[in-house]
Amino acid sequence: MIKMSQNYFHYPVFVAQLCLVVFLLSGCNPATKKAPMNYVEGIITLDGEPVSGASIRFTPKEASNGISAAGFSDKNGKYKLTSMTGDSGKGTLPGEYLVTVTKYEFTDLAKPKFDAGSHTESITQESKNILPEIYRFPKTTPLTVTVKQGKNNIDIPLKK
Repeated sequence: MIKMSQNYFHYPVFVAQLCLVVFLLSGCNPATKKAPMNYVEGIITLDGEPVSGASIRFTPKEASNGISAAGFSDKNGKYKLTSMTGDSGKGTLPGEYLVTVTKYEFTDLAKPKFDAGSHTESITQESKNILPEIYRFPKTTPLTVTVKQGKNNIDIPLKK
């Protein structure tokens, strides 16, 4: 049995500190709670056809205005944004955003590679973005949207 001196471990102070750490790490600090998060959903299409399994990200046009948010499209191309604060499905703040969209296709497993230095074998997959590269990065995407207060239905039409 381990004995601790009362000076070393003061239970109420320890519990209060632990609760504070959990509270701050959970993204539930007062500044975030006051932010007017706005629901954002829509459909991603490529030349009019729904794109399933795509990753979409809204990045604020100006770093000080907004919160990045991301989502994935379902089999019908429908996406729903989750903010980077972790509020699942709650969207993002009002403002102007750059939109990036990618969809990666993975090849079959490549041949195993042996690393003589670590005496291990690794198997890798290669991936390829199957959507036009112009939509991949905030610096190159032509897609910009405005998120307004309330519910937003923002369709994302991509072209080859």
